[in-house]
Amino acid sequence: MTLTDADRAFLERPCYMRLATLMPDGSPQITVLWYRLAGDALHVVCPESAQKVKNLDRDPRAAALFEDPESPQRYIELRGRCEVIRDDAGARRELVPIARRYVGDEAEARAAGLSSDPRVILRFTPERVFRRGVG
Repeated sequence: MTLTDADRAFLERPCYMRLATLMPDGSPQITVLWYRLAGDALHVVCPESAQKVKNLDRDPRAAALFEDPESPQRYIELRGRCEVIRDDAGARRELVPIARRYVGDEAEARAAGLSSDPRVILRFTPERVFRRGVG
């Protein structure tokens, strides 16, 4: 699925991603995350030990919600699948442009200050999009 220009403009803003994954019993688990747009996918970096990674290893289906911080009635919901990319060095490099969206010049210091716990990239590929007040 291809995102529209309006979708891209909305997602390029540094709003937060609320990522929903499925626990083993089928209940939802939601996490607020930093992200960046990478083509028609979204990238997130997190510890390999995170519950969301375990959930996605078992079932890659996910949903993500992005709301306009200035007008929460405007939002985009994406439904799709996440690929877990196990590449600690790549994930640490990927974190810098993600963090730069949220903390500017502090991004490299934040990335360098992470624990030594292995990191992964979650590559969220949308399959469906729902919009309210966008485009």
